[in-house]
Amino acid sequence: MTLIFLKILIIIYLGISLISDYSAYATCTENTNCGSDSGQVSVFPDITTGEANYNTAHGYHIAGMDITTGDANTVLGYESGKIINTGSYNTAIGSESLSSLSGGNNNTSIGYKSGSNISSGSSNIFIGYEAGPTSGDVSNKLYISNNADDTPLIYGDFSNNTLTVNDNLIVNGSLSGGNYSIDSNGNVSGFGTLSSGSITSSGNISAAGSLIIGNANITETELEMIDDVSPGTVLANKAVVVDSEKNISGFNKLSANTIRANTFEDSNGERFLYKDTANDIVHIGSNSMLFYDSSTYGKDIMASSTGHIQIGNSTTDTTTIMGDLIIQEPSASNHAATRSYADKVSLMAAALDTRLPLYGNKHALNLSSTSTNNEIAFGLNFVGIYDGLHLPLDFSFGSAMSGNYSMGKLSVGMSW
Repeated sequence: MTLIFLKILIIIYLGISLISDYSAYATCTENTNCGSDSGQVSVFPDITTGEANYNTAHGYHIAGMDITTGDANTVLGYESGKIINTGSYNTAIGSESLSSLSGGNNNTSIGYKSGSNISSGSSNIFIGYEAGPTSGDVSNKLYISNNADDTPLIYGDFSNNTLTVNDNLIVNGSLSGGNYSIDSNGNVSGFGTLSSGSITSSGNISAAGSLIIGNANITETELEMIDDVSPGTVLANKAVVVDSEKNISGFNKLSANTIRANTFEDSNGERFLYKDTANDIVHIGSNSMLFYDSSTYGKDIMASSTGHIQIGNSTTDTTTIMGDLIIQEPSASNHAATRSYADKVSLMAAALDTRLPLYGNKHALNLSSTSTNNEIAFGLNFVGIYDGLHLPLDFSFGSAMSGNYSMGKLSVGMSW
């Protein structure tokens, strides 16, 4: 019996001790705001009847909490949420967390001095040692960091539902969303449109559709045209790429409206067509024919680099000329005669006169002229008769001129 009585006394003592301990560290206001604060008579000295409800505070707060009308705030730690005044639904866990907040709502802050730099922001989540912005107020943000940082390791914006990782993101398992997934081997499936800056890949890039760059839509067939191309060599159904010397070979046929080049060479590398652009002359052949353009020389000119031109290759060849054939005035015996030259010769011959003197006279001097086809010739003739020594002789000489040409005639005759 004595033992049982002793046990009852011990239980009563322990119960009274627990009640005494709680009473020493827990203070409630209006039975809705409760907390403990070492050395403080009231944890919530500024709350008056009916102004604030459901606030909870644990930790040392100089002169207690400053809450006046805020509801449902929960703070734990030295000076955490100390100056919350009108703010509601804030949770601060960690010494000096949300220590500058007065009127903000719906903030959750976990960690020493987490969220300590905001004074009126709302709906933020701060996790980590001193996590939160370095200064200024923010709202609807997520900061996960181990120090005050405006670019924390993990940053979120609840207003537009975005999450930013400000360093490397490593996923050891699989990552999936509503339409896409990334497996543990790094394979991605289900992506729709991918918008990014530069994309660098150390492996292959495979696509079932087209490759679209700006307004260019390149299909598989078009890409195959540049696959396995040999620079400098033409291959069937492949793009043509020049080699390091800007050369290309292997064309069978080339069809084009315009080909822009100054020199054409044959398969032996010998030039057969060349345009001298400086002098406006076209060369055809190795020892070339030359063609001068009328835009530079006033007329189209055909010449030979050797000074010898032959038309036709056989005595049976014929040459037909349509229109006028203009030949230079002949100056040597092997020159071709022009119509003008032929007319002048015939006119000079006609202008030479050998008629004997009339009316028994022995001497005659006459001037004659002839013309045809706009050509004219003049002749001066002298005729004489000599009958001395009873020798009946007659003689004449004359000279004719037409343009730059002249002709002379001398004759001696005997009569019987």
